[in-house]
Amino acid sequence: KETLTIGPIKGIPPPTLASNKILTLFDFAKGCYVFKDGKLIECTQEEAIEQWVGFLIKTPSERFEVYNETPFGTYIENLVGYKDIGFVASEIQREINEACTGNRAITGIERFSCNREGRMLHISFRVIGTDTESEVNINVG
Repeated sequence: KETLTIGPIKGIPPPTLASNKILTLFDFAKGCYVFKDGKLIECTQEEAIEQWVGFLIKTPSERFEVYNETPFGTYIENLVGYKDIGFVASEIQREINEACTGNRAITGIERFSCNREGRMLHISFRVIGTDTESEVNINVG
């Protein structure tokens, strides 16, 4: 018997972006999967890429055993307090770019931007997929 946990799931990515998988929509603001009429909402390929990148950014590297020995996750949370925003932005862009190259549905990122407001980092960029392009805007901190 399988157990399904629904609700805030911090740092757990959706399935890989294979075309034969049903992918469900995740609301990062609320921290849970999206339901309508009691059913999980399927997401488009574009939304799936956005979600995968969102989970990637919000998952700290080496924190969860399931991701040990995988390139999934980032060290972004370690950079939040640095004063040199140029260094922080450069490191975050490098980490995201390296991790995205491991996803066969993503060919690259462009128009990267990172701004700080207090301890919050606002990260945005365009993800270039094999079949689609998508804007990613996410806050970390």
